[in-house]
Amino acid sequence: MKETRPSVGPTWRSVFYTALIYGGAALLFTLLGVLQGPTVAQIGTTRPADTIPGHLIELAVFGLLLAAVCIVGFGREGLPFVLLLPVLTLLLDIDHLPAYLGSAETIRPAHSLLFLAFVLAATAITIKALDTELVVASAFMTHMAIDTGLFAPWSPLSFQYIQLDPYRPIFAVGAVACAAAAGLVLRVRKMADNHGRGANNG
Repeated sequence: MKETRPSVGPTWRSVFYTALIYGGAALLFTLLGVLQGPTVAQIGTTRPADTIPGHLIELAVFGLLLAAVCIVGFGREGLPFVLLLPVLTLLLDIDHLPAYLGSAETIRPAHSLLFLAFVLAATAITIKALDTELVVASAFMTHMAIDTGLFAPWSPLSFQYIQLDPYRPIFAVGAVACAAAAGLVLRVRKMADNHGRGANNG
């Protein structure tokens, strides 16, 4: 009977659960921002309606470009990341939901370094795949590199706002580096798997 070996790349199931964790964490930070943010910080607003589709397309396109970086040299087994990275890049904007519904909220409560740390820890515990964690980090930093304006880096512990613009180049470099590192992890894992197959066949 032929042995069935597990996939060395991301699975569609892991992609689904990663998106669920990321979106759930964004909603949690949004709720904490509404509940914990002082009244003076409840000044979150939405973009003009006519600019939203263009912004979402921009986020998705950059997410797709970095997803392509992830799977260079890996082949179709890396295709789940082509979906995951742009989806996560878009999902971060779910923290604008209260403003879309007409409620006051803090500015971008999930656009936070604490959010990134939280979701990386949750992914590490549940998914247990370094390449997926790198994609999560890349998606977050891709979004931050494209956004402009104010954000609270330590939300929901602190709602002291700072300008995002000076840090956008740093986030852009980090996004590309994490995407490339995810691709490298995938490639090394595939090489190791191929070597193991050859050794077993020999």
